[in-house]
Amino acid sequence: GPSMSADKAWKQAVLKGASKMPSRPPRAVHSTAPRGKDKDFSPEDLDNDFKYQNLFEVLFSPDLHLLSAMFEVMPEDASGDALLAAILRLVDRSARTEQIMKACVEMEVANTLDATTMFRRNNMSLRILKMHLYKVGAKYLQDTLRGPLTQFREAMDRKREAGCTLELEGSRLTPNDSMNQNVKDLNHFASLFVNELRHKGPSSLGKNMVQIFSQLRVLSEARFPNSGHRVVAGLFMVRFVLPALTSPMQHGLSEFAPDPYFARALKVLADVLQHMATGEPYPRESPYAAMNPVIEHNARDMKQLFAAISGARDDAWEHSDPKQVMVQSKDVPDLLRLIVNKMEIIERHAYLQEQQHE
Repeated sequence: GPSMSADKAWKQAVLKGASKMPSRPPRAVHSTAPRGKDKDFSPEDLDNDFKYQNLFEVLFSPDLHLLSAMFEVMPEDASGDALLAAILRLVDRSARTEQIMKACVEMEVANTLDATTMFRRNNMSLRILKMHLYKVGAKYLQDTLRGPLTQFREAMDRKREAGCTLELEGSRLTPNDSMNQNVKDLNHFASLFVNELRHKGPSSLGKNMVQIFSQLRVLSEARFPNSGHRVVAGLFMVRFVLPALTSPMQHGLSEFAPDPYFARALKVLADVLQHMATGEPYPRESPYAAMNPVIEHNARDMKQLFAAISGARDDAWEHSDPKQVMVQSKDVPDLLRLIVNKMEIIERHAYLQEQQHE
């Protein structure tokens, strides 16, 4: 596992920090008054707050074993995502984001037996990477996808009025559908999105995202030769771009959620884009096999796209200004509760990870 130091003092620091915490989380106080909006801690508040300092000591021990152990006890639901976001805000404020993200890439590559299955399991390292990518890449997604998405929606509205769909499956076709026309439409819009991604290029992603994709490509190539572009496609396209495309409202690409008709069209288009990204043709018996010539035709361009976004010129990381990183007022107590309630499990995870590292 990733390590920052061979110093074993972290365990004593954890135990010492834990002794300062209450033995159980404080009792909930019920109030009939409406809950106000969470305020942000200013940098001065954080520097002077003993609870924050206590949490800071617990989180940022000399290596990453403890932090990794905390990730392992995060619930796999919305509450877990909220806790994870809280930790990442504190990590960002301490200028440790680079180490955490690179450690996640290392773990993902090391724990994968086949390059074709990388990023298919929604494990903790992938959850952390996705949350970070969506945080720093939100503007990129909006600038890149909004235009093509608007054109696609307008085209689908016209097909809907004509009683047509974008389907290639025979059982889903309407009497007004033309299979050949749907193949042409899918080819057109898939190319539209890919060209927009290529046009934006790595400069629009930002140096830190390119660093992540570059490290992923290098490590993947070392373990699975000739797999770099496919693995980068898995993280960039399958886990970053396409989820935003199929859930546009959640990612600021639309003011409203797609209705069932448009949601289905987005799903069909995303499936084609995924196969184009990975270069994997559809089985001959699949109704989508008609898109295989399009996939083959675009294979070179897709490889060039993934090579460009993973070609970091240097290893410099742009750290956030601590004064600009705001931590919500509920982050500290929420994380303290997690540590107190799960301390025994966290310690056991951290100890096992330390032993595996040795």
